[in-house]
Amino acid sequence: MRVVWLSAFAVTFVLSACAPESTPQSTTGESAAESAAIAEVDMESLLATADLKRGQTLFLQCRACHSLEAGEPHKVGPNLSGMFGRKAGLAEGFAYSPALSESDVVWTPESLNAWLERPSEFLPGNRMVFIGVKKPVDRANLIAYLQQATAQTGQ
Repeated sequence: MRVVWLSAFAVTFVLSACAPESTPQSTTGESAAESAAIAEVDMESLLATADLKRGQTLFLQCRACHSLEAGEPHKVGPNLSGMFGRKAGLAEGFAYSPALSESDVVWTPESLNAWLERPSEFLPGNRMVFIGVKKPVDRANLIAYLQQATAQTGQ
């Protein structure tokens, strides 16, 4: 019985890490026009002023499923080392969903921004159980951190 309880706790803990950090839209008073304006944020400007420490903190919710260092094993999600500039669904040794492996997505800051906003809407049918990162500035901080942390050096 204790194992079942611990397993349920572990699943709840992992899934809670994937929960959004903001309040539901219905309580924010955001209109559709305001939501559209947020989506059109200049990612280049946000990346230029990104806070890497904040990005590292935001990555804590990702590390349950993803590793960053070259040579580390895949987890529930693929190892992200060297992801920028690579076609999605090509990390060797990871079993991707057909939606991702058959897509034409190449990981750039812009495509990752759209993915992180809402993975299920960016690419319907993918298996990532992450709701997304609502705030554009948080996505930029996370992307800037990932650019630094996943860069493969010495190759």
